[in-house]
Amino acid sequence: MAAHLLSVVMPTHNRSGWLERAARSVLAQEGELELIIVDDASTDDTPVVSERLAADRRVRVVANPVSLGPGGSRNRGMEAARGDLVGFCDDDDTWVPGAAAAVRDRFALEPMVGVVTSWHRVVHDGSAAVAVFRGPVRYGEAELLWYNLVALPFGVIRRTLFPGELSVDTSLPSCEDWDLWLRCAQHRPICTIPRALYTYHQHGGARVTRGNDGPAVGRQRFLDKHAASMSTSCRIYHQLAVSHLRGGRPAVAARAATQLGSPAAATFAGSLFVAGAAAGIIGARLGDPGLPARLVARLVGPRAGTEQPARVRS
Repeated sequence: MAAHLLSVVMPTHNRSGWLERAARSVLAQEGELELIIVDDASTDDTPVVSERLAADRRVRVVANPVSLGPGGSRNRGMEAARGDLVGFCDDDDTWVPGAAAAVRDRFALEPMVGVVTSWHRVVHDGSAAVAVFRGPVRYGEAELLWYNLVALPFGVIRRTLFPGELSVDTSLPSCEDWDLWLRCAQHRPICTIPRALYTYHQHGGARVTRGNDGPAVGRQRFLDKHAASMSTSCRIYHQLAVSHLRGGRPAVAARAATQLGSPAAATFAGSLFVAGAAAGIIGARLGDPGLPARLVARLVGPRAGTEQPARVRS
């Protein structure tokens, strides 16, 4: 495993129109790097674009004979990666110039940090609308149990700091990136650089190939997987989120009305859920999509050390 090599994994599926833009943004970075394009059984011109990109010796292409989905494709890319530093880029997003150098500098400053991530830009393709996701800068496992504060696949992992082989949990049809960052935070600190180093492009197309119930199923499975580490209020918060994904506000109200357990925990979880939803609406209007993440981190941080995990069934 090469200590100074940065391996960037880029899963792709039928995105030939966007793939080259994403790949070029990574290849334009400074320092030693390799780009691993994992073609998830594409049926469009993706193999042609990938072959053209592979003229650069820093590019390797891994072709899935059958579709493994985004999680399985990221795992194949990580298995093929030769660098100690492993990062990700979706095939329709881009790395900002200087991103790799900023990440390396932060690892050099904080050698015990396991993951370095950053803020990111949200760009609406086809318009001039740009917003910056400014999430909290310092947080750990306690806060990540509540909310995906990394929010995107832009996180670079120093693999030698973690036991065993890290991989994406392919049983999660959503929340799989969140689950990965949480598991990383259980072993090593995560550091967020307060600069936008990644660009998330919104274009109206499907981000990944998953069913309409994917978000709700993924959130429920995330809850089931990590419930033993969660406090009662944290579990209730996730239960409300699952209800909202499945049935909107009426489902949340019905769940809240039948919620069992500590009244104080239920009150805190319900209040936080409502506050987070309101922050999302306000943040969208103000061009501040990171507002809910900052709010949740600020409110649950002091509480995290006072509540014990609730080891009960969902």
